Amino acid sequence: MKRAIVFTTIGLIMVNLLVGMILSSYHNFNMVASSLVILLSGCLNYAAAIVPLKDAYRVAHLILFSTLGVVMFLLMVFSPHQMKDNWCVVVSLVLFVAETISLYITHKASRKSI
Repeated sequence: MKRAIVFTTIGLIMVNLLVGMILSSYHNFNMVASSLVILLSGCLNYAAAIVPLKDAYRVAHLILFSTLGVVMFLLMVFSPHQMKDNWCVVVSLVLFVAETISLYITHKASRKSI
């Protein structure tokens, strides 16, 4: 499972970078930001796979992190081409922090109930 997450993340980043190099309408800011989102989502999925959690929590986090990763990826692809006044970046950062906090809280709750 952990290997699949790592290889899938690397593969998606490579495809994203190749598409960014091929398409002229895919700006560098969007390419880098969407690649970063893929990397962060992969790291969160990997963390959910290695942190000691009950199986139901693990599956729920993997589904949640993957779904929100797709949402954040789409936000980055279609966001404005600058960092300043970019609400898509703000929303993605808030989602990432919320995901991290939820993983931490679930880990603590799962550890106490094991």
